[in-house]
Order: sequence, then structure tokens, then C-alpha cells
Amino acid sequence: MLFSNWLYFGGTPIFWWLIGHIFLGSFTIWLILHKRPSSETFFTAALFIFSGFMRLPVFLYNLPLNPDESQMLTQGLTLTVDPLLYRSVDPTTSGPINTYLLSIVHLMGFRLDFQVAHVLSWLITLVSIYFLYKTLKYLVPTYIAQLAIIPTVAFFSFTQNTNYIHYYSEGIAIILLSYCIYFLARWTRLKSFRVAELIAFGAAEGVIILCKIQAMPLAFVLGVWSLVLLFMFQRKKWIAYAGFLAGSVASVLGGWLLYIHLNGLLDDFFLYYITANAQLKMHFSDSSYRSPWYLLIRFPKIIFERSTELNYWFFPFITLGSVFVIKHFSKTVLTKIAQNNHYFWVMVLGYFLMVIAVIIRTGSFYPHHFLYFVIPCCLLTGLFLQELSFPSLWKWGVLLTQLVFVGVGIKRLVNHSSLNAYETAYSRQNEVGAVSKSILKYGNSGDYLVVWGWSCQYHVETQMPQGVNENHSVRSAMKHPLQSVYYQRYLRDLQRTQPKVFVDAITTKTLWMNDPRKYGHQNFPELAKFVNDNYTFREELQGVKIYSHK
Repeated sequence: MLFSNWLYFGGTPIFWWLIGHIFLGSFTIWLILHKRPSSETFFTAALFIFSGFMRLPVFLYNLPLNPDESQMLTQGLTLTVDPLLYRSVDPTTSGPINTYLLSIVHLMGFRLDFQVAHVLSWLITLVSIYFLYKTLKYLVPTYIAQLAIIPTVAFFSFTQNTNYIHYYSEGIAIILLSYCIYFLARWTRLKSFRVAELIAFGAAEGVIILCKIQAMPLAFVLGVWSLVLLFMFQRKKWIAYAGFLAGSVASVLGGWLLYIHLNGLLDDFFLYYITANAQLKMHFSDSSYRSPWYLLIRFPKIIFERSTELNYWFFPFITLGSVFVIKHFSKTVLTKIAQNNHYFWVMVLGYFLMVIAVIIRTGSFYPHHFLYFVIPCCLLTGLFLQELSFPSLWKWGVLLTQLVFVGVGIKRLVNHSSLNAYETAYSRQNEVGAVSKSILKYGNSGDYLVVWGWSCQYHVETQMPQGVNENHSVRSAMKHPLQSVYYQRYLRDLQRTQPKVFVDAITTKTLWMNDPRKYGHQNFPELAKFVNDNYTFREELQGVKIYSHK
């Protein structure tokens, strides 16, 4: 990778850390004191360069930050060999688009490693922030829009939490949701619609469904609001315009369904993407029942406990929002605010509530799910800043996120702790582990590899595509109503691809399946027989058993 031969980051790169904080802090203070925006070109270029500069240690870190990252990279690699989804790859809750993007990057000549994934994650996040900035410019003065974006830029630039800098499956969905909200703000401001914009909006809505299944309710909120705007501003053309919008959604989804139907995989798509994922929360979480109302009451506590560092991003939103409510909580003022933007903020509030509902519905409370809050909270921060113009003292609240990061950084220095969790030297020493090196004794990059367990990093390190749909075995090995369906498909895939190497990666450290006596492949008779008949045991490293095809 570019710069990778001479650029290194250790555990405490103080100079690098200071440059980032001094620049962003100075820039924010300049905006507040001058009370006018910087030029559009300078603002976007400066934040692009700054955020990239602060992400450099992560760009150079060629190790997995999250199991999902390895899973999706493996899927992207496999689709370049066999591009037919649900024949070669089951992306589980992540939609096809996240994986196909990685395949395109690979076909462009890039090696699908963790460095590429980390750069893509950064670019995806920046695109989302850019659309949010463009949206805010339709709702508030440009100066306020730039200030409102600062906490989000600060968070994604300084965070060390792996959940927010890995190639997260919500990323492209959030881009498209931001893109759709941009159109809603534009139509609210201009009170006019172009057919091309309606088609683009509808197409984005359709693609969201193929990005992340949990994002569907959020896309639904925006779709309903688009129809409301059409009725408010273009009643005479409502049917025609709504037809263009609905037609573009139907074209995207219809085209996709037709494609997989022609390849005989339509039933698989509905079974594995819709039905199975709907059951995921019920059968792969704590068996004890918790009422949604109970979870709703505890939701702030859940966020505080599980979203380390994202809490820093919430500080400006909560502080400014609290002051806003105290100063403006009256029916007259709130009605005026809503009417000024034709109830756009009512929609944003509805979207915010839907985000809570979506996260509670999943039940897993993975920290990266909380990133759905970025859109409504960033927009509402813009509203709070605009309504709290006098006194201007409250605008200093946008510095809270950065100030907390500064405080935490100073505490780490005092305690002789690391400022940077992504040391370049450590990454380079561990890029290819002992197990992957051993796998490459019996197979080559490009050969099919099957890993029984949850260790998709072996695929990435060896650049060997997955030989079965489910590359992490959870649904084939663990008890749930569809286990038999997944398990039988797993066996069929083995017969179809005849992978060069089979690896039993069930150890005491395996994610979810950490009991070799229960989940080892020998406990599944048909799988054990297939391995015994077709493979030769070669060696065992760190509890991982490696077999090569006879």
C-alpha cells in the first residue's frame, strides 16, 4: 500500500495526535468567532485531508478489526470467482451490495486485504457526512451547517473503537439514506421536483433494501415522507410523480429478483435473506424474554455501556438539545419551527424514533448499529445551533466531542497508556498468521478453502475463496429451526466445490462456538464422513486442524 514501506505509527505518536487536535480545534474556533462559513472548497478539502491524516494508523493496519470485516472480504473475494450470490456466497444480514462493492474493488486490481477494507470504510463514512452537510445547507445557514458537521468529523477521525472504523455493513445503507434525506431537504426548500430526482430517490430506496435488511424500516420512513411532500407541493401531479418514484423502486428490486430467478435462486434469496434473518434475533441471542418497552426504558443505559467513544459524539447533541428544549419547549415555538420547514423536522424526529425501534428489534445491540443515529442527530444538532444563536455561547458546545477525546488522550499519556491501538509494526509482524502459512502449504491463492468455525481471516490472509455459502458455520452448527437447511446446503456446497483445504477452526477461542467437544466437525456425522473420505489430516496448530484434499 502507498506509504507502507516508510510510514510507521507506534503506540504514542504524540506529534501526529497534536497536529490533528490543533488543526480541528483551531478551525472550529475560527468558525465560531468569525460567525461566517469558510469557502465550500476549503471546508470539504480540509476535512477530507484532516480525517484521512488521522486515520493513517488504521489504513496501515493490515489486521481484522471486527469479525464482520473478514466475513465480507472473504465474500467479495469469492464473488470474483463465482459472482452468483446464494450459489457461492450467503451474506447473511449484510445485503449483496456491500459484498459486490468489494468484488468490484478486487476486479480493479486491488488485493482484498484489511487495509483496503479500512480505506473503504473511511471513504464510505466521508460520503455520508458530505451528503449530511449538503442537506443541512438547505435547512440552516451554511455557517451553522459547517459547525454542525464538526462533532461527527471529530468522532470518526479520533475514535479508536473498532466498531466505527472497520468495514461495517451499515455503511453503504447510511450513504443512501443520507442521499435520500438530501433530496427531501432539497424538495422541502425548493418546493419543486424533477423527474430525474424522483427516479434517483426511488432507485436509492430500492438499493437500501439490498444493503442491509435492518435499514428497510428507515427507508420506509423516508419513502412515506417523499409521498407526503409530493402531495403537499404537487397535488395535481401527485399520481404521475408518485408513479415515477414507485416505478424506480420496483425497477431496482424487480431487476434483482428477475436476475436471481433466472438463475434459480429466488427461493434461496427469500429463505436466507428474509425468513432466516427475521429469525436471527429470536434464536441467536439470550433466551430470556425482554419486553420492547423494558428495552426502550433501558436504551440510554445500553448505549452508554456498549457504545464506548460514541458517547463522546453524543455530548454536543445532548447538551445543545437539552438547552433547546428548556428554552423553546412551547407549542407556539415548536409549531413555528416545524412550519418553517414544512414539518421536515417532524420527519427527522420520526426517523430518530424508528432508529431506536430498529436497534431494539435486532436485540443484539452491536455498537456499530448505533451509527444509524448519525443522520438524525447530526441534522438535529444543526437545528439546535440555529435556534440557539443568541447567546452564541452555546455554539461552543460543538467542541465537546473533541475536548473529551483530548481529555482521554491526556489521561492515557499520564497513565503511560497507548494513544494509538493500531501499531504499524505489530500489524506487519502478524499479517499472515501461523495457521494461514500452514494452509498455504497445501493449497494456493485462488483455490477453494472451507473453514468450519468462525475464522474468516484465514481466507483473507491466504486469498483463498470460500467453498461454501456460509463462511462462518454458525447457522450450520448451532441449534435453530433452520439448522438442518443450512447444514444440508453446507454439505451440498462441499460436494460442488471440492475445496483444496478443509480447516476445523473450532477452539476454545472461537466466536460463539467455543466448545470443540460440542461443535467440532466430528460431531456432525455426514460432515465427518465427507472429510474422512476425501481429506487427509495434515497438522494441528493452536487447536486448529488442517486437512488437504486426497
